[in-house]
Amino acid sequence: MKKIVIVLALALAFASIPLSAGDHHDISLSIGHSTYRWPEKGISFSYGINIGLTSRMELDIWGISELVMKPFGSNMLGAELAFAVMGPRSTASKVAGTGINTLLSVGGFYRTDNNGAGPMLSVTPLTVGSPITGRRERLLKTSVGYDAVNREVVVAFSLIALDFYVRGSYRDYMF
Repeated sequence: MKKIVIVLALALAFASIPLSAGDHHDISLSIGHSTYRWPEKGISFSYGINIGLTSRMELDIWGISELVMKPFGSNMLGAELAFAVMGPRSTASKVAGTGINTLLSVGGFYRTDNNGAGPMLSVTPLTVGSPITGRRERLLKTSVGYDAVNREVVVAFSLIALDFYVRGSYRDYMF
C-alpha cells in the first residue's frame, strides 16, 4: 500500500509541473512498455514526463512499475538528461525538428524493491515524431546502470514508449 501511495504522489507531482515554460520547454507525458527484472514474470509498464531544455536536450523523469502479478510491487524511478544525436528535436517554432532521431541519455535511478540506486546510461536508437507533431514514439530503449547499494548491474529495456505533448506542439502555434 505504501508503494502505491508513493507512485501516486509522484504522478501528481508530474501533473503539477507548470505548463507555462518558454521557447524549447515543451512538455510531454509518456507511457509504454518497460522492464528491468529478468526473467519477467508479469507485465511492467513505464510512465513519465519529458521536459525540453534546449533544441537538442531534454530532461526525462520516469518510472517503471510492475502491473501484473503484484501491482506496483517493484518499481524503478529515475531521471535522465537526453541528447538528440541526429538533429534538433525542437525548433521552438512552427517548424518541426528532426522527425527521426536517436537519443543518448545519462542519469540515475532508485529501486523500491531493494533500495538500490546508482548511475545509468541509455540509448534510444529510434524516435519517430517531434514536439511540433504532438506525439513521438521511442523504440527499443536500452539502459545499463550500476546499483551501487547492492553492487549489481541493472539492465532495463523498453520496446515502445509513446510521448503525448501537452505543451510545445502544433496546438500552441495555431494562431
